[in-house]
Amino acid sequence: MADEPTATALPTLARTGVLGVFGAAGDAFRTVPGLRWFALRGFLLNYLVFIVTTAVMVGLVYTYLVAPYARELQSAVSGDGFWMGLLSGLMSLVFWISGLFLLAATFLLAAIVSLTLMSLWFETLTGRIVAHWRSDVSAPRFSLVSWLRSMGRALADALWLLLLSASTLLLGFIPLAGPVLVVAINSYLLGREVRDPYLTVLHDLAVPGAVHPAKTKGLLGFTLRMGILPVVLAAVPVVGWLVMPVALVYLVAGVAWAGERAHAG
Repeated sequence: MADEPTATALPTLARTGVLGVFGAAGDAFRTVPGLRWFALRGFLLNYLVFIVTTAVMVGLVYTYLVAPYARELQSAVSGDGFWMGLLSGLMSLVFWISGLFLLAATFLLAAIVSLTLMSLWFETLTGRIVAHWRSDVSAPRFSLVSWLRSMGRALADALWLLLLSASTLLLGFIPLAGPVLVVAINSYLLGREVRDPYLTVLHDLAVPGAVHPAKTKGLLGFTLRMGILPVVLAAVPVVGWLVMPVALVYLVAGVAWAGERAHAG
């Protein structure tokens, strides 16, 4: 372990890819005492937050968007005859495909919100990894009471991110460039939530060379790489949606371990 911090390892961390981060997470869970059990409890809490957030958002989307348009569509294409039947079938297919994309977008937004709500737990997870590498740092403890107390600020941050991310989905209607912009912006938002726990812990510990999470110009590419996997998982029905919370925990832990390993080296 490194007894004295030397300089920040952000340049080395910035060159790390997703596979490298996943490998670092595996090393962290095998090495840090008690981290697996702590992560397992976090998995359960993360899944609970993710499922509740997703259920609320899916319910709102269905009630205020899907159901009204479905009724309008049914009344617009109702009628007898071959052509009306064909039109009804085509419109139903388009509506079904659109609903699938909308559901994927809802899961993506739910992931961003749940990450924000779980920020205190992710910072505790990261703090335990940092404490393993630095003898002058004590491993933090996660308190459910403290998490609930921080929920007000987390909900405000989550609402802001939700509005920002939802507004970017409108860019998808721009021909050609629209889908690319949607993926890039949401990858950045998710990647920032994956990256920030480690930067926040280092900043709070006043580690020499640490930077505030809001001042990370050199980590744009790294942030996008960390966020692209959750975006891809959001587009994979069922399997991707189930794997996403686990992937997020691995990414957060891997970023911290990779950063500390680079620092110690």
